[in-house]
Amino acid sequence: MNASGNEKHVYIVSDQQLQNALLAEFLNKEGMPASAIRSVDELGRDQLTDSDQVLFMVDFNTMDVNQTISKLLEIDPDIETELLLAIFNVDSDDSLGHLAGLPMINGGFLQDCPQDLLIKGVRSMFEGELWLPRKVLQQYVVKNRNFNKTFARSEVTLTDREVEVLKILATGAKNSEIARNLNLSPHTIKTHIYNIFKKINASNRLQAVNWAQENL
Repeated sequence: MNASGNEKHVYIVSDQQLQNALLAEFLNKEGMPASAIRSVDELGRDQLTDSDQVLFMVDFNTMDVNQTISKLLEIDPDIETELLLAIFNVDSDDSLGHLAGLPMINGGFLQDCPQDLLIKGVRSMFEGELWLPRKVLQQYVVKNRNFNKTFARSEVTLTDREVEVLKILATGAKNSEIARNLNLSPHTIKTHIYNIFKKINASNRLQAVNWAQENL
Protein backbone atom coordinates (compact mmCIF):
# COMPACT_ATOMS: atom_id res chain seq x y z
CA MET A 1 0.00 0.00 0.00
CA ASN A 2 1.20 3.56 -0.62
CA ALA A 3 2.42 5.73 2.18
CA SER A 4 -0.74 7.86 2.35
CA GLY A 5 -3.02 4.85 2.71
CA ASN A 6 -5.30 5.93 -0.17
CA GLU A 7 -5.55 2.89 -2.38
CA LYS A 8 -7.99 4.48 -4.84
CA HIS A 9 -8.86 7.99 -5.97
CA VAL A 10 -11.25 9.45 -8.54
CA TYR A 11 -10.61 12.71 -10.37
CA ILE A 12 -13.62 14.34 -12.05
CA VAL A 13 -12.27 16.22 -15.09
CA SER A 14 -14.69 18.87 -16.38
CA ASP A 15 -15.09 22.59 -16.98
CA GLN A 16 -18.45 22.49 -15.22
CA GLN A 17 -17.46 23.42 -11.68
CA LEU A 18 -20.83 22.85 -10.02
CA GLN A 19 -21.25 19.44 -11.66
CA ASN A 20 -17.68 18.58 -10.68
CA ALA A 21 -18.25 19.49 -7.05
CA LEU A 22 -21.57 17.64 -6.78
CA LEU A 23 -20.24 14.46 -8.39
CA ALA A 24 -17.10 14.49 -6.22
CA GLU A 25 -19.26 15.03 -3.12
CA PHE A 26 -21.52 12.13 -4.08
CA LEU A 27 -18.57 9.76 -4.58
CA ASN A 28 -17.00 10.83 -1.30
CA LYS A 29 -20.25 10.14 0.55
CA GLU A 30 -20.25 6.67 -1.03
CA GLY A 31 -16.80 6.02 0.44
CA MET A 32 -14.87 6.67 -2.77
CA PRO A 33 -12.24 9.44 -2.38
CA ALA A 34 -12.80 11.95 -5.18
CA SER A 35 -11.63 15.40 -6.27
CA ALA A 36 -12.71 17.82 -8.98
CA ILE A 37 -10.20 19.24 -11.48
CA ARG A 38 -10.41 21.10 -14.80
CA SER A 39 -7.46 19.36 -16.46
CA VAL A 40 -5.05 16.52 -15.81
CA ASP A 41 -2.32 19.15 -16.10
CA GLU A 42 -3.28 20.33 -12.61
CA LEU A 43 -1.89 17.12 -11.10
CA GLY A 44 1.72 16.57 -10.22
CA ARG A 45 3.49 13.24 -10.14
CA ASP A 46 3.32 13.12 -6.33
CA GLN A 47 -0.47 13.44 -6.34
CA LEU A 48 -0.79 10.52 -8.75
CA THR A 49 1.63 8.26 -6.92
CA ASP A 50 -0.17 8.84 -3.60
CA SER A 51 -2.70 6.18 -4.69
CA ASP A 52 -2.42 2.65 -6.01
CA GLN A 53 -5.18 3.26 -8.56
CA VAL A 54 -6.46 6.52 -10.04
CA LEU A 55 -9.62 6.79 -12.12
CA PHE A 56 -10.09 9.84 -14.32
CA MET A 57 -13.74 10.51 -15.13
CA VAL A 58 -13.70 12.84 -18.12
CA ASP A 59 -16.71 14.96 -19.12
CA PHE A 60 -17.65 14.18 -22.73
CA ASN A 61 -19.42 17.54 -23.09
CA THR A 62 -16.61 19.89 -22.07
CA MET A 63 -13.29 18.07 -22.47
CA ASP A 64 -11.18 16.95 -25.42
CA VAL A 65 -11.09 13.21 -24.72
CA ASN A 66 -8.28 12.44 -27.18
CA GLN A 67 -6.10 15.19 -25.74
CA THR A 68 -6.67 13.89 -22.23
CA ILE A 69 -5.78 10.35 -23.32
CA SER A 70 -2.57 11.60 -24.96
CA LYS A 71 -1.50 13.32 -21.73
CA LEU A 72 -2.23 10.23 -19.64
CA LEU A 73 -0.37 7.99 -22.10
CA GLU A 74 2.72 10.15 -21.55
CA ILE A 75 2.43 9.86 -17.77
CA ASP A 76 1.33 6.25 -17.39
CA PRO A 77 4.54 4.35 -18.27
CA ASP A 78 6.62 6.37 -15.81
CA ILE A 79 4.67 5.62 -12.62
CA GLU A 80 3.59 2.46 -10.82
CA THR A 81 0.11 3.83 -10.10
CA GLU A 82 -2.55 2.18 -12.25
CA LEU A 83 -4.31 4.87 -14.29
CA LEU A 84 -7.89 4.21 -15.42
CA LEU A 85 -10.11 6.31 -17.64
CA ALA A 86 -13.88 6.63 -17.95
CA ILE A 87 -16.04 9.04 -19.92
CA PHE A 88 -19.29 10.44 -18.52
CA ASN A 89 -22.09 12.65 -19.84
CA VAL A 90 -21.97 10.76 -23.16
CA ASP A 91 -24.94 11.66 -25.36
CA SER A 92 -25.63 8.36 -27.13
CA ASP A 93 -24.78 4.65 -27.41
CA ASP A 94 -23.11 5.36 -30.76
CA SER A 95 -20.79 7.96 -29.22
CA LEU A 96 -19.94 5.62 -26.37
CA GLY A 97 -19.30 2.76 -28.81
CA HIS A 98 -16.75 4.92 -30.61
CA LEU A 99 -15.07 5.92 -27.36
CA ALA A 100 -14.80 2.27 -26.26
CA GLY A 101 -12.13 1.67 -28.89
CA LEU A 102 -9.81 4.44 -27.68
CA PRO A 103 -6.66 3.66 -25.65
CA MET A 104 -6.97 3.46 -21.86
CA ILE A 105 -10.78 3.58 -21.84
CA ASN A 106 -12.14 1.38 -19.04
CA GLY A 107 -15.76 2.47 -19.17
CA GLY A 108 -18.35 5.10 -19.89
CA PHE A 109 -21.63 6.51 -18.64
CA LEU A 110 -24.51 7.99 -20.60
CA GLN A 111 -26.07 11.30 -19.56
CA ASP A 112 -29.06 9.62 -17.95
CA CYS A 113 -27.04 7.08 -15.95
CA PRO A 114 -28.62 6.54 -12.48
CA GLN A 115 -26.43 7.28 -9.47
CA ASP A 116 -26.47 3.70 -8.22
CA LEU A 117 -25.17 2.43 -11.56
CA LEU A 118 -22.51 5.14 -11.64
CA ILE A 119 -21.04 4.13 -8.28
CA LYS A 120 -21.32 0.45 -9.22
CA GLY A 121 -19.44 1.20 -12.45
CA VAL A 122 -16.69 3.11 -10.64
CA ARG A 123 -16.16 0.26 -8.18
CA SER A 124 -16.19 -2.31 -10.99
CA MET A 125 -13.49 -0.46 -12.95
CA PHE A 126 -11.29 -0.37 -9.85
CA GLU A 127 -11.75 -4.15 -9.72
CA GLY A 128 -10.39 -4.48 -13.25
CA GLU A 129 -13.70 -4.74 -15.11
CA LEU A 130 -14.81 -2.83 -18.19
CA TRP A 131 -17.99 -0.84 -17.58
CA LEU A 132 -20.10 -0.19 -20.67
CA PRO A 133 -23.82 -0.61 -21.40
CA ARG A 134 -24.49 -4.16 -22.59
CA LYS A 135 -25.65 -2.96 -26.02
CA VAL A 136 -22.48 -0.90 -26.52
CA LEU A 137 -20.20 -3.73 -25.37
CA GLN A 138 -21.88 -6.26 -27.68
CA GLN A 139 -21.64 -3.92 -30.67
CA TYR A 140 -18.00 -3.20 -29.91
CA VAL A 141 -17.03 -6.87 -29.58
CA VAL A 142 -18.83 -7.79 -32.83
CA LYS A 143 -17.23 -4.89 -34.66
CA ASN A 144 -13.75 -5.87 -33.48
CA ARG A 145 -14.27 -9.49 -34.48
CA ASN A 146 -15.40 -8.45 -37.96
CA PHE A 147 -12.81 -5.72 -38.45
CA ASN A 148 -9.97 -6.94 -36.32
CA LYS A 149 -6.96 -4.69 -36.77
CA THR A 150 -4.76 -6.61 -34.36
CA PHE A 151 -2.01 -8.77 -35.81
CA ALA A 152 -2.44 -12.51 -36.30
CA ARG A 153 -0.53 -14.90 -34.01
CA SER A 154 1.83 -15.82 -36.85
CA GLU A 155 2.83 -12.15 -37.18
CA VAL A 156 3.62 -11.69 -33.49
CA THR A 157 6.62 -12.79 -31.46
CA LEU A 158 5.86 -12.62 -27.76
CA THR A 159 8.38 -13.59 -25.11
CA ASP A 160 7.47 -16.35 -22.65
CA ARG A 161 7.00 -13.72 -19.95
CA GLU A 162 4.72 -11.62 -22.17
CA VAL A 163 2.59 -14.70 -22.85
CA GLU A 164 2.32 -15.30 -19.10
CA VAL A 165 1.29 -11.70 -18.50
CA LEU A 166 -1.24 -11.75 -21.33
CA LYS A 167 -2.84 -15.00 -20.16
CA ILE A 168 -3.39 -13.57 -16.68
CA LEU A 169 -4.55 -10.22 -18.09
CA ALA A 170 -7.14 -12.11 -20.15
CA THR A 171 -8.75 -13.36 -16.92
CA GLY A 172 -9.60 -9.75 -16.01
CA ALA A 173 -6.79 -9.41 -13.46
CA LYS A 174 -5.54 -5.96 -12.50
CA ASN A 175 -1.88 -5.00 -12.96
CA SER A 176 -1.26 -5.37 -9.22
CA GLU A 177 -2.74 -8.89 -9.27
CA ILE A 178 -0.60 -9.88 -12.25
CA ALA A 179 2.45 -8.51 -10.43
CA ARG A 180 1.72 -10.57 -7.30
CA ASN A 181 1.05 -13.69 -9.35
CA LEU A 182 4.36 -13.44 -11.20
CA ASN A 183 6.34 -11.94 -8.30
CA LEU A 184 7.21 -8.84 -10.31
CA SER A 185 6.79 -5.12 -9.65
CA PRO A 186 3.67 -3.32 -10.96
CA HIS A 187 5.93 -1.08 -13.02
CA THR A 188 7.50 -4.12 -14.72
CA ILE A 189 4.03 -5.49 -15.48
CA LYS A 190 2.97 -2.16 -16.95
CA THR A 191 6.03 -2.21 -19.21
CA HIS A 192 5.22 -5.76 -20.36
CA ILE A 193 1.64 -4.75 -21.13
CA TYR A 194 2.74 -1.76 -23.20
CA ASN A 195 5.11 -4.00 -25.15
CA ILE A 196 2.34 -6.57 -25.70
CA PHE A 197 -0.10 -3.91 -26.91
CA LYS A 198 2.50 -2.61 -29.37
CA LYS A 199 3.31 -6.08 -30.70
CA ILE A 200 -0.28 -7.19 -31.24
CA ASN A 201 -1.46 -3.71 -32.28
CA ALA A 202 -4.03 -3.45 -29.50
CA SER A 203 -5.09 -0.05 -28.20
CA ASN A 204 -6.79 -1.21 -24.98
CA ARG A 205 -7.30 -4.17 -22.64
CA LEU A 206 -10.49 -5.32 -24.34
CA GLN A 207 -8.71 -5.74 -27.67
CA ALA A 208 -5.86 -7.54 -25.91
CA VAL A 209 -8.29 -9.90 -24.17
CA ASN A 210 -10.03 -10.64 -27.48
CA TRP A 211 -6.65 -11.31 -29.10
CA ALA A 212 -5.55 -13.62 -26.28
CA GLN A 213 -8.81 -15.61 -26.45
CA GLU A 214 -8.38 -16.14 -30.18
CA ASN A 215 -4.63 -16.72 -30.34
CA LEU A 216 -3.33 -18.22 -27.09
